[in-house]
Amino acid sequence: MSPAPLETAIHPTAVVMPGATIGEGCEIGPYCVIEPPVSIGNGCKLGPHVHLLGHTTIGKDCTIRSGAVIGGEPQDDDYDGEATRVVVGDNCQIHEHVTIHRATGEGETVIGDNVRMMAGSHVGHNARVDDYAVLVNNSAVGGHAHIGERVILSGQSAVHQFCKVGRLTMVAGSCMVTRDVPPFSIVTGAHPLRWRGTNKIGLQRNGFESDERDAVRSALSKLFVNEINRDSVAEELAQSDYDSVVEIAQFVRSSTRGLPNK
Repeated sequence: MSPAPLETAIHPTAVVMPGATIGEGCEIGPYCVIEPPVSIGNGCKLGPHVHLLGHTTIGKDCTIRSGAVIGGEPQDDDYDGEATRVVVGDNCQIHEHVTIHRATGEGETVIGDNVRMMAGSHVGHNARVDDYAVLVNNSAVGGHAHIGERVILSGQSAVHQFCKVGRLTMVAGSCMVTRDVPPFSIVTGAHPLRWRGTNKIGLQRNGFESDERDAVRSALSKLFVNEINRDSVAEELAQSDYDSVVEIAQFVRSSTRGLPNK
């Protein structure tokens, strides 16, 4: 026999409007408001005063804590009521008073799997946050920005609209990211943003062997020593035997906002 479906518990003060979909085994806390056509996956837990609205899809086994608002209208004067989306992956931890805005124009705002958004953090319209990223308290991601896998945005940091932060990058506290930051980096500062080195601890923790860590460190150093000739450096790096170094080269080639200085 297949196991019986888990029971969903909805607090009597919560408002679940017709047309909203709630999966099995969910817990909906006091004074939550869930508007249609929101869809919530199995096993999610919502704390008090959570507001979900718009074309928002929440994956399975997510925890959304007090006061979070997901799917609200984008802070964009050009938004004209389009039925745009927010998609949140599985196993996400969304803490108190987080805001995630739906897209403007065409497209969607996407939060990957296993993302942790700490208290007061924000993701703007059309942005993308990849798997296992961590947004520390009061960090903010502007519209159309892209935050790579396992990036850490430290407290009070912000990413300017349309900027990209490559995977396994550490952004320091109160940092203002106004340029594209290549993978495996550490950046600090605001106006100007500065590249400070390779995220060697992040590489170690994610299983990079010492020879590949050395190759990544050498590649990034070449980019930031030769700031005038980065295109030619990227061409050289693209021939590397290491996929991670090729990833750096591809990132540089696709950058639209330029890289920070050392």
